[in-house]
Amino acid sequence: MAPTIDPDTLRERVDAARATFHGGRPDGAVRQYDALRRELATAHRDEPLLGLQYARVLIGLAASVFEVSGELDRAMALLDEAERTAVENGPAGLTATIRGQRGVLLLRAGRTRQALVALDDAVALIDTAAPADQMMMLLNRGTLNMERGALPGADADFRRCVDIAAQCGDRELELRARHNLGYAEFLAGRIPRALATMDRAEQLNDGPPHPIGMLDRARVLREAGLVSDAERLLASAVELFGSGRLHQDVAEAQLARAECALVEGETERARRLATTAERLFARRGNLRWRRRAELLVLRCERRAADGRSGARRDAALRVVVTRAHRLAGSCRAEHRLDLARPAELLALECELLLGLAAPDLPLPQMRSTDPLQARLQTREVRALAALHRGEPVRAAAEVRHGLSELGSYQNSFGSLDLRTASAVHGLPLARLGLEAAARSGSAADFFAAVERGRAISTRLAPIGPPRDARTADLLADLRRSQEEARVLAGDAGAAEELARLRTRSTGLRREIRARSWELEGGAEGPVAESARLGEVRAAARAAGTAFVTYVVHGGRWRAVVASRSRPHLVDLAGVAEVEELVQRVRADLDALAMPVLPAPLVDAVRRSLDAGLRRLDDLLLEPLGLAGTPLVVSASTVLVLLPWSLLPSRRGLPVVVTPSATSWLRAGRHSRPPTPRVVSVAGPGLRRAEEEADRVQARWPDAQRLTAGAATTGAVRDALARADLVHVAGHGTHQQESPLFSSLRLADGPLYAYELDGGSAPCVVLSACEAGLATVRPGDEGLGLTSVLLHLGSRSVLAGVARVPDDVADRVMDRVHAAMVTGTDSAQALAWALAEDDQLAPFVCFGSSW
Repeated sequence: MAPTIDPDTLRERVDAARATFHGGRPDGAVRQYDALRRELATAHRDEPLLGLQYARVLIGLAASVFEVSGELDRAMALLDEAERTAVENGPAGLTATIRGQRGVLLLRAGRTRQALVALDDAVALIDTAAPADQMMMLLNRGTLNMERGALPGADADFRRCVDIAAQCGDRELELRARHNLGYAEFLAGRIPRALATMDRAEQLNDGPPHPIGMLDRARVLREAGLVSDAERLLASAVELFGSGRLHQDVAEAQLARAECALVEGETERARRLATTAERLFARRGNLRWRRRAELLVLRCERRAADGRSGARRDAALRVVVTRAHRLAGSCRAEHRLDLARPAELLALECELLLGLAAPDLPLPQMRSTDPLQARLQTREVRALAALHRGEPVRAAAEVRHGLSELGSYQNSFGSLDLRTASAVHGLPLARLGLEAAARSGSAADFFAAVERGRAISTRLAPIGPPRDARTADLLADLRRSQEEARVLAGDAGAAEELARLRTRSTGLRREIRARSWELEGGAEGPVAESARLGEVRAAARAAGTAFVTYVVHGGRWRAVVASRSRPHLVDLAGVAEVEELVQRVRADLDALAMPVLPAPLVDAVRRSLDAGLRRLDDLLLEPLGLAGTPLVVSASTVLVLLPWSLLPSRRGLPVVVTPSATSWLRAGRHSRPPTPRVVSVAGPGLRRAEEEADRVQARWPDAQRLTAGAATTGAVRDALARADLVHVAGHGTHQQESPLFSSLRLADGPLYAYELDGGSAPCVVLSACEAGLATVRPGDEGLGLTSVLLHLGSRSVLAGVARVPDDVADRVMDRVHAAMVTGTDSAQALAWALAEDDQLAPFVCFGSSW
């Protein structure tokens, strides 16, 4: 006789096993379901109610077994038994549930066609199923529709699921459906909308973030170019998936990490992660995902070939050609056109690099429905094919069109953070444009290639941060937290409170950034044309200066010189030596700014600094033949951080550092008013700040002065919006990882670059340490306090790129204003002021002169 089983207790145990599974612990669920199965194996045959629970146990066991072991056949056999039991014991609703579960397991195994049939069969019986099972069917079919690219169908399924969940009060499934609506927006290319939808979904979450949600959000951030943010989420997701033995999800997250590493140029790490993911997919028999991993491994090996030369490079490319063709053939046989086409493009790219492609090779077709990265890859291959056929003009046109598409993509963001980060997607195309221009030997072609790929965001309409009340509250809270932490710093008894405040500040910064990412830009807005060398040369001659564009190509710094003589291209120096020298020079300047430094050490540091500046002068300027000529410099990476005016040959000569020639030309179209409106600001905690502000006010007629309690963040923002010249004497801080939170310290706390909006004064003088620093992102996009001011409309920003002693800053700035008030432009005024001082002050004129 079968043992007596209490129905209520049984239901609770089945629900508990289900909760274990959905809580990310399928291994624990297997043990619970197995125990229930053994108990019900014979008892259910005489009792229909127990038979229904037995079927549910088999459904849950099938899902748990598959997650732990990947044994699809065993899971399908359990579902077959469950369906027989359901037919014998219960309503059609349970049959619908079983077919829905069959569909989701087939989907996770990569068998999408079979999965679609099973899920369609389940949805055909949806009205007979319980609400929870209805929602799961719709969630799973919507997920499959996303996999197939059938986004309207996915959207309909998820919205229907949201409606059912709202009626039932099921917050968990409503969250999942709304989150998936966000992922569908991502697949449609609407990243700000995707992030906003996912964020609204997460507000339904009463517990910690789910790792699936973290994985999906990381994929969106990676696509936006925020690779470091994506990597942090993925690392946490991998840990959570691993603890629950969710091997499929671990592999997917590792594959996403490989994509992040490849974007960041960590080719070997990317290959290792992708290979690990490939093995995990193979072990689970998931061919669909294994193909994705195989393609990424090949992309890594293609990128690694660039680091080799001669026969070793060619051999590596030939291997990629063979394997990419094989992968493309397999994908076509499996009806995976979404992977077959990029594999074929990869093979063709390598054949073109090897010179193996036929001269009459037809160009791969552009498809407007492709995602951005696929379109950029197609442009790259089309450009290579044009070069292969001896058509450099056509190749340049392909690069130009591709970078213009990237600009339109950047324009879809209402966040400067996303605009600058997403430029990373244009790097391969920009490098190819440089390579094509270098082959031509034309300085004009090389200049055009640099300018097309440099600081694209500066050619878009200006944007500001969110202006909603919630963001304002978050910024105010962040300001308070950072001020409280500053007061407690150094207090040994306040370590715990200080740690709490710093943790809170980190969380607030993340929330503020995340809110800005949800702002949409003008997706159809124009991307301004980049400057041509001829017009830059004419403007430079009219201004009595020379324009020099510095760029890295082939591991070396090169420069295009536009001056009175014919434009020419100059090979300068190795990247590593220049980078080391710039870092050493900035470290020496920081050391000399220390208030107490022994005299012998001061002498040693000064000798090191002088030697470094002389060597940089020899490497970067002497070969140009521009002695005695004022300069405008367009540079990238470490050269943005170089104090150019301190180089020996520049003493007394103006140097302007600009994001691009295009932005310099635009800034030069404005003139200084005869009686500028001037505001002088003194921030707290800086010795001589008020004296400096007083002297600036005394130099300019009717100048306004903001000191002590009047020098608030609101007052300075207002001054920046309405004045012609704003001088700020105060502490500055650059945040390397979150550059939009670089700040100036004022009476009520930090004024962040993030919150500047409404335009900016034509000339801004920041007499503060580090205010001129920038985080230069891939794509030559700099981000920091100075770059935001230029983005918002400042023509000229004078700021420091290293620490400077208070008394030196005071002297130099007084001389700057003494010259400017007589009509001298900002760049020349700074050059003269620096030349008159024995101590070296690392101030730079950014943007243009004023």
